[in-house]
Amino acid sequence: MAGAGLGLRLHDNRHGTDLHTRAFDPWWAHARRAYLGLDGAQLPETTTLYYDPILDVHHRLPVSFNLTTAFYAAPQVPDDARRLFDAGARSAGIDRPLRLPLRAARVYGSSLLLTREWGLPDIEANLVEAIEASYQPTWDRERLGEFTWGLGLDEEHPRGQFNAFLAAAEAAGPGRWARLSAAPLERCPQVVGVDFPRLALRRAEWVDGVLHLRSAPLTDRPQERTVFRVIGAGPGPWQIVGPEGVEVRSDHAGLAIETPLVEAELELRPA
Repeated sequence: MAGAGLGLRLHDNRHGTDLHTRAFDPWWAHARRAYLGLDGAQLPETTTLYYDPILDVHHRLPVSFNLTTAFYAAPQVPDDARRLFDAGARSAGIDRPLRLPLRAARVYGSSLLLTREWGLPDIEANLVEAIEASYQPTWDRERLGEFTWGLGLDEEHPRGQFNAFLAAAEAAGPGRWARLSAAPLERCPQVVGVDFPRLALRRAEWVDGVLHLRSAPLTDRPQERTVFRVIGAGPGPWQIVGPEGVEVRSDHAGLAIETPLVEAELELRPA
């Protein structure tokens, strides 16, 4: 199945093009009929993983495989994506208590994101319970200070792609996936040069021109200090509020924030 079209932005007119209308819309009209079984009144029962146009052969799979397709389609064709999700959820059994342990798969993270995108609390609860029981959510406080999921694989390093979907689900909420996909991210000043893993930031968010930060060191060491930078913040003066001893200074490369290695809330604002 030619899946490249699912990666297109929803509103390319923000870039002055009609690429989405010209490329995605005709492709989707064909795909929903020929590959996904969405042209009928009933929910689809199978999906095409791969189509060979020379032999005219479809590699058909259970409709549960559409749970991944629904994730990519949701911001662009939400009604069709919801039908794919409903059919896939019923086929995969995520609309009822799941058999444990779950196998390692990205589909549970992407499905959890969609339950929060669309407000489906019953399926969300099933997935949360199964993920918590099967996927080894872990704070690695001794080595990196990271939160990851081990997925029951007994590997030294957590699987990146699977963790990415689960982390995205943690950040999900009603309509957020659609809004993120609908337009480019607005440019804003960036926090760079964080001395990870000595220091992580649990929050770095601009709200009404004020940068809100939450520092999270691997271990509290108030006698030690660390520096990170904010680039693109514009000319000063700037002031910072935070733990005792925190400082901000401006130079040709932006702003340098020096802070003790303690867990704290910080606010950077124009003076």
